[in-house]
Amino acid sequence: MIQTKKILSEIIISKPDILQFAKDRKYEESWIIPLSNKRPSERDINSYLQRDVFQTIIVEYVWNSQDDNNRFVLTLFLDKKCRLQDPKEFITISLNLFYQYRDFASFIQKINDTIIGGEYLLNHPVEAVNLSVFNHWLSIGPVELWRKGSSYNFNEIKTKIHSRPEIETTLLNYQGLLFRFNENGTLNGPYYGIKTPCCNKVGNEWIIDYDKVDKWMKIML
Repeated sequence: MIQTKKILSEIIISKPDILQFAKDRKYEESWIIPLSNKRPSERDINSYLQRDVFQTIIVEYVWNSQDDNNRFVLTLFLDKKCRLQDPKEFITISLNLFYQYRDFASFIQKINDTIIGGEYLLNHPVEAVNLSVFNHWLSIGPVELWRKGSSYNFNEIKTKIHSRPEIETTLLNYQGLLFRFNENGTLNGPYYGIKTPCCNKVGNEWIIDYDKVDKWMKIML
């Protein structure tokens, strides 16, 4: 995974341009914050937290949100494996990381230091891979592509995606190829994932690009 971290640091050279928070995997109801917007106030944060009852809060950083060739997303759960447990502090730190971002490597280190409490992100092998439509992830339902212990067979991957035409081609939003870590909670850290490029927009539709899927499966696995 050290090699993967190095590759991502070399490829992700821009600032994230979208930050969003979701409660209990309700991604369709995400609080979406573009970098071009004024930083949310403490009142904004309190209003979001008090709007409804939730168990888990999730943050997502999106790089190159308008670029199908270079769009990456880091998804991090504030679960019981994080040293930090205060949702408001989590949002505040996440906003600091977003607006004060310098580079990918230092960004990952700061998350380890301030939220997780130790060296963790991208230090372990991928456990599972799935694919769905961004911010419609659970309402559509992801297609499961690979799980730790399985061999990588590109033809099987293509067959699985072909079986889900509502994911393969969609008008809703871009698709994400999600590499998942600590899915079963056995590691000393939170559940998280990295979404990599996997589609192209053609007209009003986003269509899966199988060359991108194959490229990133080989890099990440």
